[in-house]
Amino acid sequence: MSFTCRAFSLEKQEQDGPLFSIDMESKNIANSVFHHKFYGKDSIKEGISGQAKYFTGKIGSPAYVLLDREESLSRLWDSLDFSVEVWVQTTAIHQDYQVIAANKAWNAGEIKDFTTNHEFGISRSSGNNKGWAIICQPDGSWAWNIGDGKYRLDYRPTAPRQQINDGAWHQIVFTISRGQKEARMYFDGRNVAIYNLGGIKDMNSNLPVSLATDALADKMLPAYAGALDEFSIYDYVLNAAEVAEKYKLFVPAAKLPQPAKQSVSRLNLMAWNIWHGGRRHGREIGPRQVIDFIKDTGTDIVMMQETYGSGALIADALDYYFYLASTNISVMSKYPILETKSIYDAFRCGLTTIQLSADQKINVASLWIHYLPAWRKDSRDPKATAARLIEGEGKTRHKEIKEIVRLLDPYIQKANEVPFIIGGDFNSPSHKDWIRETAEWHNGLTVEWPVSKVMMEADFVDSFREIRPDINYASPTMTAERLTYRIDYIYYKGENLKAIDSDMHFKYKGIWPSDHPAVTTTLSIE
Repeated sequence: MSFTCRAFSLEKQEQDGPLFSIDMESKNIANSVFHHKFYGKDSIKEGISGQAKYFTGKIGSPAYVLLDREESLSRLWDSLDFSVEVWVQTTAIHQDYQVIAANKAWNAGEIKDFTTNHEFGISRSSGNNKGWAIICQPDGSWAWNIGDGKYRLDYRPTAPRQQINDGAWHQIVFTISRGQKEARMYFDGRNVAIYNLGGIKDMNSNLPVSLATDALADKMLPAYAGALDEFSIYDYVLNAAEVAEKYKLFVPAAKLPQPAKQSVSRLNLMAWNIWHGGRRHGREIGPRQVIDFIKDTGTDIVMMQETYGSGALIADALDYYFYLASTNISVMSKYPILETKSIYDAFRCGLTTIQLSADQKINVASLWIHYLPAWRKDSRDPKATAARLIEGEGKTRHKEIKEIVRLLDPYIQKANEVPFIIGGDFNSPSHKDWIRETAEWHNGLTVEWPVSKVMMEADFVDSFREIRPDINYASPTMTAERLTYRIDYIYYKGENLKAIDSDMHFKYKGIWPSDHPAVTTTLSIE
């Protein structure tokens, strides 16, 4: 591979190639802008393009590359858009979490199990450190991390879907868009995940970029063992088409997903709060139950809440595209996710635009609003009144949903052009359920619950009640009384959409991995 470097400028550049690429065939290359050097015993092998560098990973004398600290790169990590690409090949079984490429002190952290109610998985505590890292995991898959000194984001995909130690060459790319506030991760030409950056901004560790070990290069620690090629840094955001083109350049026989020419006429949707990452029955069996249920229902798009660290695992098992708006909110889709936007508060709402076919797009939002006040407890109080319950909603949920709908209004107004679906955990019952006929189930109360009314006033259709208007309907896993306590919904809007089936589920093969029912809706698309 040839070494290329162009002068760095803070002014907008023509997007004509990488800012910096390393020639793996050379021992040392220096120029007036960037300098880098190979260390340790090295060997050359056939690369994805020409020859590649093989890194031994040997304790005491590892081979690695350091790129000199450059002020221009520091400014990139500080606040500018950038992309990083590397091709990897290995058959090694790494016992811990080895650096493939990084600009941070990754090896300084201890390996910890971060599994809690909100997090999941094993990684290094140094993920909070400023900088970025591409990592090889013990299961043979890769991983990605960024941190700003306080907060971190981690993408931990799984083998076999994103395995890198199978002896084949694999392309890994990540991009950072400050304007869109998102990171995109690519594997073998495909955009597998999109993460909302949240509050993370400064990724400048003031350390050099390194390959095969971290920037501090401790020779007494194990390092990456395998070949690397085509390492490049870009001072702009590579888009999905550009990444796919780069992959096809070296793997021309690859068949990457393409938008279908034939229109999609039916769409299976699910809204589900999986409760603490679906780990109700254990860290392994719980997410497996979630995966199996989604597969068995034939769901095309999942609007998920309480994703809490299980998202990459579930999306990989489904072979779906994955958007993580926050630890809580995510969307998983059989179809490519084109655009994303956090609405109001990323912990509350994330919006995606999804490409169904060459000529079809839909907007899909996943939502969770406040769990307080405790309406179940309050409605059982002998002194409860409808007015008091509605007043309580005003302080949290009613206020939140009004603002969320206001912010979504540009998409709502165009729903006849691009249909709009919003599903999730609204934490509030429906005014369609707490009616005179059901008052005996609700302490004699009929309540015009305001959250569901806001959705109706915005002309959204409650898909479940459209299909199941009989208030005495009981699903195979839910009684009619329980169904009037619904707080999970799939709403839709668009003149070419029509619900043809909808149900609530609270049992699966004798077990259920969540404390929330799942809502499923099938829409026809004309």
